[in-house]
Amino acid sequence: MDMKNSTKKTTLLALSSALTIFALATATLGTAHATSGTSYSFNLTGPNTAMAQNTVPGTPIAVGDVLRLTGSGAFDLSTSSTTGGGSFTHYKPDGSVFARGLWVVTDFQSFASYGGKSLGVQGGLLLVTVSIISPEATFTGLTLQVSCHINAPGGAPEEGTTLPGLFSVPTGGNTLFHLNN
Repeated sequence: MDMKNSTKKTTLLALSSALTIFALATATLGTAHATSGTSYSFNLTGPNTAMAQNTVPGTPIAVGDVLRLTGSGAFDLSTSSTTGGGSFTHYKPDGSVFARGLWVVTDFQSFASYGGKSLGVQGGLLLVTVSIISPEATFTGLTLQVSCHINAPGGAPEEGTTLPGLFSVPTGGNTLFHLNN
């Protein structure tokens, strides 16, 4: 019984820590939004899924594993500030759940805007740094790619969300950028 209670406490502590990080990151962006030039928000419309093409040595990722992400975020091009996050589920090829937890945006890398018909419907390619946090482990410094195909040029990455080099084949879901100014 003590082991079960200890596991529950560890799980609650990890999730509470992740939510605290997410809340602090969101508060920081709110300040940047008030004083910025060009800012965007993004949404993962429905769950986004990506598959691992290869087994990644030193990680629990094997060929055929699937990562499911939900969430949203925002970023400001004039200050390179960013925030965001959501939930993730890592599935093994047989459909069993390997891990669940949270993902949190920790840094802005780049954004290429493709434009759109309205401020609320924009395409683009966003790269941000994220941490993936679960009760079992935390992985930091990962690149998250968010690709929306509205007005996309030829050769643009497929629509969806991936972790290049890990879960690099988009298999479902849509994304959308919104120009906030």
